[in-house]
Amino acid sequence: MNFEEIKEMGKEIEVWLRMRNHPVAIKMLNNRNEVPEGAIIPTRDLGHKLALCQALSLSEDGNEKTIAMFKEDHYCFEPVIGLGMVKKDEGFFDGTHRYPDSAKTLEAGKEWCKNMPSLEEGQYQGIVMAPIHKLNFKPDLIFMHVNGLMLTYLLIIKNYIDGRDLHCQLSGHAACVYAIVPALKNRECYVAIPCKGDRTFARAQDGDLMFTMIPELLPDFIEGMHFEQNNGWGLPVTRYIKEEYPLHPRYKEYGKKLGLLED
Repeated sequence: MNFEEIKEMGKEIEVWLRMRNHPVAIKMLNNRNEVPEGAIIPTRDLGHKLALCQALSLSEDGNEKTIAMFKEDHYCFEPVIGLGMVKKDEGFFDGTHRYPDSAKTLEAGKEWCKNMPSLEEGQYQGIVMAPIHKLNFKPDLIFMHVNGLMLTYLLIIKNYIDGRDLHCQLSGHAACVYAIVPALKNRECYVAIPCKGDRTFARAQDGDLMFTMIPELLPDFIEGMHFEQNNGWGLPVTRYIKEEYPLHPRYKEYGKKLGLLED
């Protein structure tokens, strides 16, 4: 897929889901020569650092910024560790940055630190993100803040594509790491939950969730989106409460097979 195809498919998903924010294209950078034209580097162009969640927010909302970040541009250290830009030293694994504020015991703090997803140290030097409709680089991931209804439909389409459910590691911390790292490592769709920082400093809303997908799946998602829309599974949802409502013929057939329904 070229840039224009990815941009058009991203815009189509945004419109179909009635998203509040734009989908964001993300690419991991091996070096500074890969920074795309027009990208903002926070310490160079803004004179200050950003948390990764803030950079994502500036890309997905009306600011529509393309932002590249290297180690020195990050204000929050967890994504720097999670993205493999620095070494996980003993000071991280001792759990003291979690205990006593958000861990009952030091052992609980250590356990969380041990389990935080991470990329291989030194694999990448930076990260760049842009609203998908302004894309001018080949992305590694597509990131979205979605609500529960949007996520339901994205998961329905994922099941339509290959029948496989998602098995995700969920945490109340380091949302950017949990949304990006496992999806990159496994080349799979992933779900994460906004953390306190994302909600407090990057404007994530109460009902927001995070969904990431690899760009290679975009054509399949578009196909599934059209299929579901044409077969009564699309948006908006028709909501009603009716006892013994009309069943899809295959649901009815299987219900009879299990003895739930009569002929």
